Amino acid sequence: MRPQLALRLIGGGLVLQGLLFYSFATPLTIQIFPGASDEAVHVGMIMRRGLAAMSFLAGLVIFLVRDDGYRTTKRVLFGCGIGFAAITLSLINILAKQAAVIPLPAIALYGFVAVYALYISVRKRKTA
Repeated sequence: MRPQLALRLIGGGLVLQGLLFYSFATPLTIQIFPGASDEAVHVGMIMRRGLAAMSFLAGLVIFLVRDDGYRTTKRVLFGCGIGFAAITLSLINILAKQAAVIPLPAIALYGFVAVYALYISVRKRKTA
C-alpha cells in the first residue's frame, strides 16, 4: 500500500473519530465511567469534546500532507506509528489499573494502526 493511501485512511479516521467524539461525548463518557456522578460526567463530556477537536485537527493535518512528497509522508507515518503506539500503551495501562472501562476493539484498532503506520513508514520504496 502506498504511504499516501495510508495517510488518507489514518487522517480520515481521526477526523471521523473527532466528529463522533464530539457528537456522542456524554454517552461515551457514561460508557467509559459507569457510576460517575452528574458533575463528573459533565467534566468528562467537556474533556471529550476537547479531545474531539484535537483528533479532528490531527486528522486534518495528516490528511492534508498526504501529497507533500514521499519522504514527508514516510516521516508523518512514522510519527503516527509512535503516537498510536503511545495511545495503545496508555489504554492498556488504564485497563490494567481498572481506572475506566475501555472497549477491547478500541485498543486493538489503535494497536493495529500503530503497527500498520510503522510498517509502511520503514518499508522500502518499490521501484517499477
